[in-house]
Amino acid sequence: MKKAFAVLFSLLLIALAGCSSDVLKKPETDLEFWIAENVDGVDFSGYEPKYGIMGGREYYGKGYVPTVNEDGMQTDPDKCVIYTVTAYPDYSSGSSHITRIMITDPAVSVYGLSADSPRDEIESVMKKNGFSTKDMGSSAVLAFAKGKYSFLFYDGKMVISVEVTNKEGIVF
Repeated sequence: MKKAFAVLFSLLLIALAGCSSDVLKKPETDLEFWIAENVDGVDFSGYEPKYGIMGGREYYGKGYVPTVNEDGMQTDPDKCVIYTVTAYPDYSSGSSHITRIMITDPAVSVYGLSADSPRDEIESVMKKNGFSTKDMGSSAVLAFAKGKYSFLFYDGKMVISVEVTNKEGIVF
């Protein structure tokens, strides 16, 4: 009986470890939300909405306000954080999660990196944190992946995203 319990307990621990590896642990960061975070209960009324996304919603981080050009179109501030909220893990799921974070404010850091960190520092830190290099077909883009999570660094931007499936083939 003890042996059977030990085997079942070991299998349970292995299963739980497999589930937890699916979540990208939030590092020390200045971000208000983290990638894949469930935001079903979050009141976004204190956040400035960004217009124009299909299939989700976008919000500027607190304190970032877009300007409006002469055509009435929003223009992102030079320095900002933009959170994308969609269904997750599939577009047909009923829950809302942060599925993309774009950072242009160099004062905001993730893993100690900012949007304007030097290339060699980005490569070193991302590899140290278990990310592998992705080829994006351009030397101007530094791309890293860890499971379904991606980081892109380009043109003074850091973009963090999580893969969302579309099993129902929803067209936006």
